[in-house]
Amino acid sequence: MAAAQHTDNRETWLNNLAALMSPAFEELGAPLPAFRVAVGFPSNGIKSGAIGECWDAKASGDNTFEIYVRADKADPAEVAFVLAHELVHAAVGLKHGHKGEFARVALALGFPRPLTNAAPPTPALQAWFDEILPQVGPMPHAALRWREGRAIVAKRKGGGVIVPEAAGRGADDEPVSNRPKPQTARLLKACCAECGYTVRVTAKWLEVGPPHCPVHGAMTTGGDE
Repeated sequence: MAAAQHTDNRETWLNNLAALMSPAFEELGAPLPAFRVAVGFPSNGIKSGAIGECWDAKASGDNTFEIYVRADKADPAEVAFVLAHELVHAAVGLKHGHKGEFARVALALGFPRPLTNAAPPTPALQAWFDEILPQVGPMPHAALRWREGRAIVAKRKGGGVIVPEAAGRGADDEPVSNRPKPQTARLLKACCAECGYTVRVTAKWLEVGPPHCPVHGAMTTGGDE
C-alpha cells in the first residue's frame, strides 16, 4: 500500500481520492474525463436533499466536469461513497441518469440498489474504500451544520403558540452565517376549499400552521397578495 498523501486542503484531498478511484473506472471501460471535485452546496441550496452533484463539462468554462460533495459530509467513507457515485455520472455521461451505463458501472463497483439512494455500501464497495482511504490520510474537513426554516428550539410566545426560530440562527440566537434572512413579510393568500373564505398571512406564520376557516377548518395557501 502506498504511503498516505497527507494534505491540509480538502479539495486536494478529494481530488487525490478521486485519482485513486480512477483505475477502477479504466478497468470497467469507463475512463474518467477531466474533472474537479470540491466541497459545496447543491444547486438547489441547503434545502436540497442531494448530498452530491455532478455538472457536465459543457457547463464549465474549460470543458471540465465539476463535482460537489455537500458540506455537511465529513466521514471519509461517506464522502467516498458520494464521490464515487458522482464520478460514475461523469464517466458515463449524465444522459443515462441512474440507468443503462450508469447502472452497469455502479453495480460493478459494488454500489447497492436502489442506485439513487445513499444506502449502506456493499461489502465489495466497502472493501474498495478500506483499500484506498488510508492512502489519502485524514480528510481536512469538518461537517458544516446549518439550520433552515424549521423549529430548532421551540420558543413560546404570547397565547401559547410555539414559534420556530428564525432560519440561519442557532439555539443561542446567534446567526450561523451572514446569508440574507429569508423574506417572511410577503402576504400569501389562504382560501377555504369548501366555502371560499379567504385571508392573507405571512410565510412566518404559515411555518407554525395554516389559518383555519371558522366553519370548515384548515385552509390551503395559494399565490402572493
